[in-house]
Amino acid sequence: MNTDTMAINYELGRKSWFSSLYGLKAVLPGFLAMFFIAIFSNNLAGVPNPFTLANLFAWLDGVIGPLHHQSFFQIMNSNFVWNPLLVGLIIGNVFGVPDCWKRGLSYIHMLMPLGIIMLAPHFMIGHAFKLGVTPILICTVFLFLTATVTLWVSRLLKLDDRHGSIIAGGLSTGDPHVCAILMPLIKAKGSQVVHSTACVIVFGLIAMNLVPVLGEWIGLPAKYIGLASVVGVGNNAQAVYAGFGSGYEAGRYVGWFDVARHVIMPAGFLYVFVVMFIRKLRNPRGENVHATGAIKTFPLWLAVFVFLWILACLHVFKQPAAHAIFEMVKWDFSLAAAALGLSLSFREIAGHGFKGFLVTCISGLVRIVLLLAAILICIKTGLLPA
Repeated sequence: MNTDTMAINYELGRKSWFSSLYGLKAVLPGFLAMFFIAIFSNNLAGVPNPFTLANLFAWLDGVIGPLHHQSFFQIMNSNFVWNPLLVGLIIGNVFGVPDCWKRGLSYIHMLMPLGIIMLAPHFMIGHAFKLGVTPILICTVFLFLTATVTLWVSRLLKLDDRHGSIIAGGLSTGDPHVCAILMPLIKAKGSQVVHSTACVIVFGLIAMNLVPVLGEWIGLPAKYIGLASVVGVGNNAQAVYAGFGSGYEAGRYVGWFDVARHVIMPAGFLYVFVVMFIRKLRNPRGENVHATGAIKTFPLWLAVFVFLWILACLHVFKQPAAHAIFEMVKWDFSLAAAALGLSLSFREIAGHGFKGFLVTCISGLVRIVLLLAAILICIKTGLLPA
């Protein structure tokens, strides 16, 4: 039977786009592997399971004690994404992944867009209005500035544009989750996502010790050391550590200013995607242009996310509904992270070398220097009350 005949027979027998999906029997082993890894990694809604990795880390945090009012594993970014990712990496690299799991694991490419869409009601910009115009502007300007600088530095150092884009998203928003969120948009490799996440978290460990020292050295008031910690460090637990590292007042203000960073986060990964998408459209056959892959039109599911984010900004979603949807997001991302972990080897992740971390450090240090200068100028000019 030739190829044309096979194609005709397929079209005649195909009733809907669901026909192109694997059958339940083919995907069930992989689904079950993802499911059990997810429930034994996190405290997920609807599963009263006390024997989870999250609970083990919480117990160890009690043994270690707080570090500047923060738990050690929170500082290291233990959460519903990276716990199942870690378990999946260990299982996949120590015991291997049977072939019968692989079709089920391929559904990560459907789970990630679904999880991103459900994230939209979580970002309500109205929560940040009480902070005042200047702090919101500082958070917004440095989000776009950091992304732009990171993309430029990654091109300068000839880092793979997919890898550089993932770092730009994670570093600019201050949230390692964004590295995973950008994966289906940038068409990045799983190993690039995990490597970028490690770069962002490790740089955060450096920044959370550096920012309070520099802030005190130039004479910033405690309140604005809190602001500098939020924008210059990013990740909430690491920013709180930085704030309390300077003093109680600075640490208290981290929680106040972090609202602005959090609610504008979608603008960061949307900006990175749009920049790389336009670059790909302008230079589709470029030798070093890989980011966004074969995407030729703005993804429909991303347009749905933007629409729902706008509705969230208008407070269409009430708080209980937003919390309930976020519990579903935890399930979705836990399953996807488990699949990603099972699909990768430590050798693939380590193969990306030191260049990505160098890009992260250069961009992050430029952000800290410019941020501290900007805050100091705003204080001197009265834009930020001393």
